[in-house]
Amino acid sequence: MATSNDLKQFSNRQYFLDWLRVLAFAYLVFYHTGMMFVEWPFHIESGHDSRFLKSIMMLTSNWRLDLLFLVSGVAISAMTIKMTLTGFFKQRLIKLFVPLLFACAVVVAPQPYFEALQKGFIDPGYWQFWSEKYFHFTWLDGMLSPWPTYNHMWYVAYLFLYTVLLIPIIAYINSDKGITRLAKFENWLNKGARILWAPYLIYIPVYFYNGNNDVTHNIIHDNFGHFIFAYILIMGVLFVRMPSVWQAFEENRKKSMILAFLSYGIIMIKYNWDTPLDIIPWDLVEMIIKWSWIAMLIGFARRYLNFSNDFLQYGNGIVYPFYILHQTVLIIIGYYIIDWGMNGIFEYLSIAFGTFIICLLLIEFVIKKSNILRLLFGVKLIKKERAADYATRSST
Repeated sequence: MATSNDLKQFSNRQYFLDWLRVLAFAYLVFYHTGMMFVEWPFHIESGHDSRFLKSIMMLTSNWRLDLLFLVSGVAISAMTIKMTLTGFFKQRLIKLFVPLLFACAVVVAPQPYFEALQKGFIDPGYWQFWSEKYFHFTWLDGMLSPWPTYNHMWYVAYLFLYTVLLIPIIAYINSDKGITRLAKFENWLNKGARILWAPYLIYIPVYFYNGNNDVTHNIIHDNFGHFIFAYILIMGVLFVRMPSVWQAFEENRKKSMILAFLSYGIIMIKYNWDTPLDIIPWDLVEMIIKWSWIAMLIGFARRYLNFSNDFLQYGNGIVYPFYILHQTVLIIIGYYIIDWGMNGIFEYLSIAFGTFIICLLLIEFVIKKSNILRLLFGVKLIKKERAADYATRSST
């Protein structure tokens, strides 16, 4: 079995991945706000249908969540270098499962309430809805999800599931045999542009097996989604143990950029015009977009964002509670703002930036003030002696 000293060689912090994580979670606000302004189903709808927004969202919808799972895999791998597998599981139970249960019961509940309210399925009165209807395990026709639901917290539910299933893999890659075999794979993967095409050896056969790339976010019935997200999560786990791979991403960043924009261009042509390109399956092009954009973002981020500063450290500290809060906040804001009759652009910007402001205020002045709330939102707890110092600083 490998010793802790053997594993320390893989423990260097990759700041460019922290930047991608923070920026990707921040982008979710703009994406989910955009869902109100396109024809795709969402909990709150504005009545607008922006082709411009849809064009951007058609691109990012293919890789934004995959990128988050890859970065999550990196974080998981880094944690298991520093702690035992038992300690790792306990930490994930506290950081993922506890906030997931709390969010499903409390934080997410306003989302179906305002959705049902806008659709005319219920009368106003949140307390009555939450206490008498929300926990009755029903699914009304016309609603996007059942009651109760996890909605955007599906990401955390999937991540916790994969954490449990990953334990045998992590035990193997922490072994002497695992380290040796990964070193050989690392040497092979780093040659030429293999980092760009090797993942397609798995992606493409899975596409042809499924015939589509439909992701349901239903943890029980989501075979394709589970494969795609677990696959890229495992890549993140393995890449930490193959650190020279990050250099390969950087060296191939321009090639990945060419492939990324070409595949996106095909999607835009297919979306806007009838052309001979229609013979190319839409879902197949989306699979190409998925990895090419992730590879491009990693390559350019490593080149230009491999540093830390106060903003990054702050963002890393609040990104999880921000994620838990953001969709509920923007749905509540959106429910009221879209009735004001403003221009669609102003509605969009008001909802998006209002969400940032309210989430940050809740984190700084509510969640961080209580260790109980810190626990429920996955924020690092503060010890008693530090809590007194924190309270003193906050009051000055």
